Amino acid sequence: MTLAVAVLLPLIVLGGFQLYTSVNADRRALESQGRDRAAEIMRLVDAQILAEIKLGNALAAAISQDKSGLPGAYRLAQQFRAASGTWNSVWLTQPGTGVRLLDLRQPLNAPTLQASPDLAPSLRPEALRPFVDGILRHSDGRAYLPMNIPVRRDGEVIYLLTVEIDPGSIHQLALERYPQRGVVSAVVDRHGRFISRSLGYDRWVGRRGSVYLQAAAKRGGEGLYKNITLEGVSTYTAYVSSRASGWSTHVALSATPFDAARLWSNTIWFVVALVSAALSALLMWIAFRDLAEARSEQQRMLQAQKMEAVGHLTGGIAHDFNNLLTAIIGGLDLFLKRSDPADQNRRLLQGALEAAQRGAKLTSRLLAFSRTQRLTIETVDIRSTLDDMSQLLDQSLGPNIICRTIVADDARWVSTDRNQLELALLNLAVNGRDAMPDGGTLTVEAKRVNSRRNGSRLSYVGLSVTDTGDGMAPHIRSQAFDPFFTTKDASKGTGLGLAQVYALARQSGGDAEIVSEPGNGTTVCLLLPLAVDGRPPDTQPDPSVPKVATGSGA
Repeated sequence: MTLAVAVLLPLIVLGGFQLYTSVNADRRALESQGRDRAAEIMRLVDAQILAEIKLGNALAAAISQDKSGLPGAYRLAQQFRAASGTWNSVWLTQPGTGVRLLDLRQPLNAPTLQASPDLAPSLRPEALRPFVDGILRHSDGRAYLPMNIPVRRDGEVIYLLTVEIDPGSIHQLALERYPQRGVVSAVVDRHGRFISRSLGYDRWVGRRGSVYLQAAAKRGGEGLYKNITLEGVSTYTAYVSSRASGWSTHVALSATPFDAARLWSNTIWFVVALVSAALSALLMWIAFRDLAEARSEQQRMLQAQKMEAVGHLTGGIAHDFNNLLTAIIGGLDLFLKRSDPADQNRRLLQGALEAAQRGAKLTSRLLAFSRTQRLTIETVDIRSTLDDMSQLLDQSLGPNIICRTIVADDARWVSTDRNQLELALLNLAVNGRDAMPDGGTLTVEAKRVNSRRNGSRLSYVGLSVTDTGDGMAPHIRSQAFDPFFTTKDASKGTGLGLAQVYALARQSGGDAEIVSEPGNGTTVCLLLPLAVDGRPPDTQPDPSVPKVATGSGA
C-alpha cells in the first residue's frame, strides 16, 4: 500500500499539472487568437492612416508651391478630395490665430474668416507635424477624423492644413476584414472614443466606450481585459495599441470558454490538492502505523528475549532444585515408613515432608514457565471446559462475585493443553476475585479475533477474563507477566500465576495480553490458535515470534 500510494501521488500531481497546462493552453490560444485579430486590424488601420498622411503631405507640398494664393489652394484641395474618396472637407487655418481661411464645404468667396474651435490658436507652428488626431464631432453631430499637416514655404509655416477624414472608411476597412459574427470588434482613439465598431456603428461612432475599454486605451500596449460591452454582455477583450497614432483595436470574445477554462483550472487544482492531501495523509498514516508496529515489534522482541532469558535461568535453577527435593522427599518418606508411629519426632518429619512436597509443586510451576515441561496440545472445547469448571469457579469466587461466560459459536474450539488451560482460567479467576474485595462481576468470554503475526493476519480465539476491579497502573501492567512479580502479600501469591498463563499461550502458538486502566478493571486475554469444527488448524503460527505483554499484575 505504501508503494502504491508513493507511486500514485506524483502521478496524480503530474496528471493534474498536465491537464491544468492543457486547459490553460486552450485559454492562451483563444487569447492569442483575439490579439492576432486585433493586431491585424491595427496594421490595416495604420497603413490606411499612413496613406492618408502621404496624400495630405502631397497636398501641402502642392499648396506650398502654388503662387496663386487661396484660389489655387482651393482648387488643389478640391482635386485631392475627389482623388482620395475618404476626405469630407479640407480647411486652411492661419497659424497662431486659428482663423479659418477656406473650407471646401463653403464657396471660396464666402465669409470664412472665423476662428476654428477645434484647433488651439496658441499651438506653435514650428512644433507642428503631420498627425491624425482622435475622432471629433461637429455641432450637427457628424463625426470626423482631423488630420493636421503644416504647409511650409521657405522653412516657415504659412498655413495649417486640416483634412476631415470620414471615419466610415476606417470602419469599412475593419468590418471587411473581420465582419460581425457574434464578435464585437472596435477601433478607438487614445481617449477611448469609437472610430469603428462592428455593432451599432452609427449610434456609437465618436462616443466613449465602457470604462474597461477606456482604461485599456489609456494604458496602451496590448493584453486582455474583462469587459462588459455597451449591450451588457460579459466578454474578454483582446486589444492592441498603435505606437504611431495611439489608437487601439479591441476584439471582444465570448466569456464562456475563458470562464470555463478558469473554472476547470480551479477545479483541477482543487481536486489535485484534495487528492494529494488525502494521499499524503494516508501515506503519513501508513508510515506512522508501520513505525508504531515496528516499535511494538521491537518491544515484543525485547519482552520475549527477557522472558526467554528468565525462563532459561528459572528452568536451570528449578531443575537442580527439583533433583535436591526428590532426594529429600525420598529420604523423608523412607524415614517415616521406618520410624515408630508413636515416635514424637514423627510429626516434625511429616511437616518437613509436606514442605518439601510444596516445594516440588513450586518447581513444577517454574519448569512449566521455562518451557521444559511439554504440553499436550489437543483440540479443546472451551464451552465444555467452562461448563465443567463452573462449580469450581463459583466456589473459588465466593457469593459476592457474579461469573458470566460467553462463548461465540465460531470461537468454541482451540488447540492447547486442556489441563493447563483449566489451571490458567482458575488463576485468572482468583486474580479477578482478589481485585474485587467488595464483589463485582467476572466475565469469561471467547470470540474470534484476527491478529497480525509473521507479516500476515491469522485467526485466533480471544479467551478473555474481565473483572470490574480497580485496575492497574501502566508500570504494574507492563511487569505483570514477569515471574515472581506480584502486588499481593507474600502469604497470598508467589507471582507465578500470570507467568504460567503467558507460558501456556506462547507454548500453544498464541500470545497473551492485558488491558487495564486504574478504575476501569482488568482484562487478561489469551490468544489461542483456532481449531475449526473441532479440527486443529493446518497452519500454526510460530510460537517463537514474541509479542509484548501490555497487562496487569498477578
